[in-house]
Amino acid sequence: MQTLHKQFFLFLSLLFTFSQTLFSQKDNDKLFLVREEVVKVDQWDKYESTSKQWLEFMTNGGLNLPYISATQRDDGHYYYLIPLNAYSEIDNLSKIFGAAIEKAGPDKYKSLMAENEGSILTHRDYVLRYSSEYSYVPKEPRLKMEDARFTHFTFFKFKLEKRNELLGVLREWKSLFESKNINSGYNIWMVELGLDNDLMILTEYFKDGEDYYKTVKEIESKIKEEEKSLWAKMSLLLTEIEQKYGWIRPDLSYTKK
Repeated sequence: MQTLHKQFFLFLSLLFTFSQTLFSQKDNDKLFLVREEVVKVDQWDKYESTSKQWLEFMTNGGLNLPYISATQRDDGHYYYLIPLNAYSEIDNLSKIFGAAIEKAGPDKYKSLMAENEGSILTHRDYVLRYSSEYSYVPKEPRLKMEDARFTHFTFFKFKLEKRNELLGVLREWKSLFESKNINSGYNIWMVELGLDNDLMILTEYFKDGEDYYKTVKEIESKIKEEEKSLWAKMSLLLTEIEQKYGWIRPDLSYTKK
């Protein structure tokens, strides 16, 4: 969406993520515990190698989680999403990981983690909620998820006193996409815990960078003038914007066997 549509996704486009405690929970919403790791510039290869070893270690230990989804940004940020049915499940995670470590070998784990953490600049944990109310899922998506490896993130901060107005604009954006039967969707993530509560995240998925720019132009040609009025409203509600690109990393993701 290269004109105002691009501006929308430039200022809206995680997205982890993705404060929902202030809003009602929808039936299809989903909580995620997110581990964000920032890799040292000169240790990228080491991080990749030890992270894959960690994945093998947890697989051998029979980690009792349905999955951990991994995504990498182009600036060395890695996101690992663990699904939660409730906050109470966070309390059980140490036991779940502990059981896998005991089975696969505590000594090996200590050695592996020392090497892995030596390649990490910093990390943090927080909780995001995928919002079904504000995300847009097309009736007939143009891409299968397994083909959508390129990720476009936008992190946007808003004026706290304008939160309800912003949510109203997000509903209008979704309604516009539905009315035009746009076949490319987006996900909205709300901060639950651990990040600034004036932050929301939007993620989009594409085959690659070329597909991203091509798709943006196609959508832009369909929504035309409608986006101008929406952007005029939305731009007044925001305070900060950050745009990033990345890739889904199935080779760093865990799936329970």
